[in-house]
Amino acid sequence: MNWVKTAEEIKTIEDRLATPEFLDGHYLTLTFLTRPEFVARVLPPPLMPASQPLVSVGVATFGKSNCVGAFAGGAVNVLARYNDIEGEYCLVMPMSTDVALIFGRELFGEPKKQARARLSLNGDTARGSVERYGIEYMGLEANLGEPVAITGPTHLRRFHFKFMHAANGRGLEFDPILVMVEFRTELQLMRRGTGKVIFRRSHHDPVSEIEIVEMREAVYTEGDLYAKARRLTTVPAEKFLPYSFQNIDDYTLVE
Repeated sequence: MNWVKTAEEIKTIEDRLATPEFLDGHYLTLTFLTRPEFVARVLPPPLMPASQPLVSVGVATFGKSNCVGAFAGGAVNVLARYNDIEGEYCLVMPMSTDVALIFGRELFGEPKKQARARLSLNGDTARGSVERYGIEYMGLEANLGEPVAITGPTHLRRFHFKFMHAANGRGLEFDPILVMVEFRTELQLMRRGTGKVIFRRSHHDPVSEIEIVEMREAVYTEGDLYAKARRLTTVPAEKFLPYSFQNIDDYTLVE
């Protein structure tokens, strides 16, 4: 590894940054409705609540990639809207490796923290979990039906904010950038079913504040994930500041 990259090396790296591929993926995703007032409270401007207060919770493993190797992770998202674009806004995104964490935080602004994520499939039962500080604060379980027909790739949009806390510890260094990441998944397997989500109290990851009003469905899939992203707009730093602590822990409680 060289400290200063050549033009050829820069192009090779940027090709991976521009077209990341996350392969041999196994995903368990559960969706449910929460309280509209919760969604309105956690969405930073200029995002607005979408058509319904839908939350998705997922755990996934990837056997390989073209950028960060193999890893496991999870996510908690709420449905949101920017102008006429509807997508998910990510509240929590734990990752099992530092390289996967750094890639997504630096490139997309994903709110990643390092954690232990697990996913298993045993017959018709799928289970997923995420653990930090010895607390399994996210648990997923699903009872799955038979595989369903796959008609084509699935598509998903997700919103993130790229920002940086100021060097003097007060405020932000610049106006945060709203980023939209578009994912395309080429599926090899899909199974639908029912399930449950268990959130446990964790001061650093307050997912237990999310009320589950009505469970919707559980989906287990296997396939390859391809991503691309673009900048949408910026938001004044002072307006975003109250939302800018989701990707760090409470340093007053870390010993």
